[in-house]
Amino acid sequence: MDLSLRTAWHTLDDWLEGPASLMAQRWRKGRPSHVVQARMEESGKAVFLRSGRKRGAGELTMAAGQHEREQGQVEALSSLINGRHVELSTPRAWVIERRIELPLEAGEHLDGIVASRIASLSPLPAQDTLYGHRVAARDKAATRVSVDIALIPKGRVAAALDIIEAAGARSTEVIAHTSHGTTISLYPRRTGRHGALGRIKLVLAVALIAAVTSAGVALGARTVYGMNKAAQRTELEARAATARATIGEIMAPQEAGTAPEQAALQIKNEAVSALGALDDLAEALPAHSFATEITLMDGRLRLAGRTYDLPDVLTALESSGRFAESALVGPAVRGEDERSSLFTLETRPLIRTGGALQ
Repeated sequence: MDLSLRTAWHTLDDWLEGPASLMAQRWRKGRPSHVVQARMEESGKAVFLRSGRKRGAGELTMAAGQHEREQGQVEALSSLINGRHVELSTPRAWVIERRIELPLEAGEHLDGIVASRIASLSPLPAQDTLYGHRVAARDKAATRVSVDIALIPKGRVAAALDIIEAAGARSTEVIAHTSHGTTISLYPRRTGRHGALGRIKLVLAVALIAAVTSAGVALGARTVYGMNKAAQRTELEARAATARATIGEIMAPQEAGTAPEQAALQIKNEAVSALGALDDLAEALPAHSFATEITLMDGRLRLAGRTYDLPDVLTALESSGRFAESALVGPAVRGEDERSSLFTLETRPLIRTGGALQ
């Protein structure tokens, strides 16, 4: 289980290597005024520095190893590198390269393992050596990891580092160029580009874990919500089925067992609902008409009211499908405003309850 977790972590680390390196590179390019590029010549007698500042950009040559001129060089360099990060590239000819093979699970302890082997890997004493390492490849099938190690004599850059740091550099990074076309940070070993790369990897890993966690929570919430909606839909369908059954029982024709019950049921079925008739009348009357008196007797409805279009009232009642045999009772009388008409009419409302319309 522990090996599986470590393998998964290394896989994630490899996957984040590409985007993290690209982001670190773009970050450096986006802030050129904060980085001073320094290149040490192969003889070790001079260092060429160049700042990427938009104002005051220039090149200075520093003679390394001449202690009598050290104070003057510090003053000359301070305006160029004070408060900035310095990347000091060493000549390719100075680099001693080594490659070691380790078990895959040793990847978490590379710093300690490499430090313990410097004495056997370097032709110089460990205290006189600057060294750094980077993972070259991981073989998951063989569970092995290949590590490239770069070493240079510390004395070749010691004077240059002292002057650069005395000039007020915010940080200094010594970089070795390998024969594989890669670079390895030697000094300081856990800061500079690799430290920034590690921080970017950590930020990306946290963002990725947060995104996966959010997606999982959203998926779980959606699943729970869907289950709740399904339960509510089932309950609603059951309640609707019960309501439909109840309405069907109410609307079904009633049957009477005895002759008196049959007579009473017939009277009920043939009766006109006053409430239903009034509701139908409110639906049928045009907007320009209104009733002032309504009488329902013997299945006939007498309506007295006022309208601005009397023929339209009769037409609306007949075409509503709820009234029949509509006719005026006496002539209509013109109203006081000379535009409306006072009328009285009779109509037969069709049965609303107790059977089909008749």
